[in-house]
Amino acid sequence: MEDTSSKHKRLAALGLVLLLAIIAAVTFAMFTGRFTATAPVTVFSARSGLVMAPDAKVKLRGVDIGLVRAVNEVPGGAELELDIYAGQLERLPRNVQVEISATTIFGAKYVHFIDPEEPDPAPLPAGATINADAVTVEINTVFENLSDLLRRIEPDKLNATLGAVSTALQGRGDEVGALITRTHGYLEAMNPSLPQLRNTSAASADVTNLYADEIDAFLDVVRNTTAVSGTIVDEQTQLDALLLSVIGLGDTGNEVIAGSENDITTALSLLRPTTRLLDRYAPAINCIIVGLDNARPIAEDIFGGLQEGIALNTGFMYGAEPYTYPNDLPKVNATGGPNCFGLPNPVPGAIPNYLVTDTANVPFAPNTRLQQDAPRVYQLMFAGIPGVGE
Repeated sequence: MEDTSSKHKRLAALGLVLLLAIIAAVTFAMFTGRFTATAPVTVFSARSGLVMAPDAKVKLRGVDIGLVRAVNEVPGGAELELDIYAGQLERLPRNVQVEISATTIFGAKYVHFIDPEEPDPAPLPAGATINADAVTVEINTVFENLSDLLRRIEPDKLNATLGAVSTALQGRGDEVGALITRTHGYLEAMNPSLPQLRNTSAASADVTNLYADEIDAFLDVVRNTTAVSGTIVDEQTQLDALLLSVIGLGDTGNEVIAGSENDITTALSLLRPTTRLLDRYAPAINCIIVGLDNARPIAEDIFGGLQEGIALNTGFMYGAEPYTYPNDLPKVNATGGPNCFGLPNPVPGAIPNYLVTDTANVPFAPNTRLQQDAPRVYQLMFAGIPGVGE
């Protein structure tokens, strides 16, 4: 009985161990997502990092969305095969960005998906291949760059330089401290002006680019200036004679103008009202001159252009009333300023503005009756003038 009981105990213990192993395997598989439906995605990177291994996490906005199934070395970099959880692939746009990140310098790497600024409406398809944009800098990269730098620097020259610096600074701690203090004061005074300095630097860049674009033209000006300077040197005798002549002309003109200064001043003062009036009516004068020029071809045809001689149209008119004083004195009372009324290029059929003026004592009425006793010549010339008899 004892042998049978021991055998049963050993079988029970073995079964318990197997059960625990199965539970652990199932738990591990569940933890690693072995029972979760996934979609494959491939990420290509120039390197994967030191601590990138299978089962590494894949994240989007800090949330796990999958695992790294395998890391393969391929020509030109590393290939990461990802398993994205079902339903999470739809959250990734087609133009999603990828980088390989780490929580710390020595921490394990994980694949980090980043939403672009303008996401594509279409989701990332299963089986897509994406290029990683960046890989977090690792401590081995820093040491590699430092080692390369140290290999390029010759140790003996570096030692000599450091020795010279040490000798130069030996015994000058107070001076160095005072220099650092003054430098701190300068920087503290300059700090409020840094925005203006930045703006000035930006504007200087634009000006420098403008100068760079126009440098050829500037060099042409310099070359032309050099040629002009050489010409002035070669022709300095003629230039001196020209300057002497100009000085003599200036002296002569000064004598002439100085002697007629009062007369010139008086003439200009008398001309001021006339020139002011001409300036005011300049538009109308221009219309008259241009209109006469436009009518000149027609006048040329009339006066000898179409025939020999001048074509005139004459007729008889009733005699006008003799000039009487003061009834027939001219009256100038029109206003409105200069106006061309459509001239010098009138539009056919256009009706110009009608201007009412007050320039006559009585409305004009043509004479329509015959006079038997026509005035004599001297009456026409002198009638109505005070002091002259009838």
